[in-house]
Amino acid sequence: SAQETTQGSSGFERNLAYLLLGKMVASRRPVLPALLVLALGFLALTYTQHGFVAPSTATRSEALQTLSESRVPSDSVALGAAAGMLTAQPAYALSGTLFDEVLPYACATSFAIIWGIVLGFVLLRLQEAFPE
Repeated sequence: SAQETTQGSSGFERNLAYLLLGKMVASRRPVLPALLVLALGFLALTYTQHGFVAPSTATRSEALQTLSESRVPSDSVALGAAAGMLTAQPAYALSGTLFDEVLPYACATSFAIIWGIVLGFVLLRLQEAFPE
């Protein structure tokens, strides 16, 4: 049985035995708050089936007619696209971006992460050295 297997074992081995043998300890959390939240969510869902936007009452032909009336002249579209393509890039936009911005932030971030790992191990060793 699981009791005989786990006597004299560490906590990890005991938990592993419970998982493998299928005998997990039931949680002792209250069930009532979770059921209340689920019930309130169900009620809110049933009373708000339409969502936040009212359903459209216009027919398909009315919508197509409105769309066709609001067309923009093609010359305006062409001029807008040409203006966007003819705009020159700023002189400083692409020169030295890698060395001025990307590498310093990458190095600082990498150093901070590695330093955090080192400090984590130092704190772990200090906890082991001075038990409560």
